[in-house]
Amino acid sequence: MITFYEYPKCSTCQRAKKELKSLVDQFESVDIKSNPPVASVIKDWMESSDYTIKNFFNTSGNSYKEMGLKDTIDQLSVDEAADLLSKDGMLIKRPILIKDGKVVQIGARTPYIKELFD
Repeated sequence: MITFYEYPKCSTCQRAKKELKSLVDQFESVDIKSNPPVASVIKDWMESSDYTIKNFFNTSGNSYKEMGLKDTIDQLSVDEAADLLSKDGMLIKRPILIKDGKVVQIGARTPYIKELFD
């Protein structure tokens, strides 16, 4: 099962989704703004991946800047970070590609999806 978390208005997400569609027949697309993952799911992603807590945050986004997270992000626990991210999908770095419940990729570096399925 492949899940693609995206913000549909994001051009990077749109390009990545187009690439994903060309490589796989089926995947679930989730709007990260209107339907952010729950804290327990985000915590599991963090604990089972090689990504840092900061990698999960959209550090160039307005929510991140407005909350002043630049100065505090390195002190956040996994629980605190997962809780924050679950409450505001725009804080989450996107797109996120999940395969079989595990984080495969955060963000998009074209052509990144093709490399994951080769």
